[in-house]
Amino acid sequence: MKLTRIKSLIWILASVSLLTGCLGLGSKDEADDTPHYYVIDVDRGAIATQFEKGRVLKLKPVRITSHFRSQNIVFRVGENEYQHQLNHQFFSEPEEMFTEQLKRWLQKSGLFSQIVTDDSPADLVLEVAVTGLYGDKREQFSPQSTLEMQFFLLTDDDSNKQALYQTGLKIDIDIEETTAPNVVKGWKQGLEELLATIEDDLSGYFSKHSP
Repeated sequence: MKLTRIKSLIWILASVSLLTGCLGLGSKDEADDTPHYYVIDVDRGAIATQFEKGRVLKLKPVRITSHFRSQNIVFRVGENEYQHQLNHQFFSEPEEMFTEQLKRWLQKSGLFSQIVTDDSPADLVLEVAVTGLYGDKREQFSPQSTLEMQFFLLTDDDSNKQALYQTGLKIDIDIEETTAPNVVKGWKQGLEELLATIEDDLSGYFSKHSP
């Protein structure tokens, strides 16, 4: 397992680097034509014993870069070549799934008094982008599940919105073989690691900047 921070951040809404390869229609060795459906379901575990009072967070829907927005599981098979696994899909839209997982995790963290996902007034806004979501099946690399995310904490002021904190995280989870079930299991482990890391980062930020 390898967790790295992304030093150069490019906001997903402004620009996303384009793949010069293609998204194929499926892996040749996927002979099973029976549909399979998957979820990435993580659990923080224990709920925090204390919750911050009067700190409301507005969680924007998680954005997923267009290359990985499909419900089909994606394998990376070449330097710039990716393949959809047509009979292996997420049970729901990945944007909805990641948003729900992030909300559930942060609700247990105690860092916020409330988390809203609508237009209710809030103190802070968290915007999140998934910029990498694939299983690595390149011959020259060991099998891995790759998950890459970017986090932006902003003030909730449309007239003068300011970035308070931002980071990019990428994690590669070693798996035995690049199959859809193994890749999803690796993503689950990776998302747990990333959410634990972002919780620690936000806790440290609030400790330094709270009045």
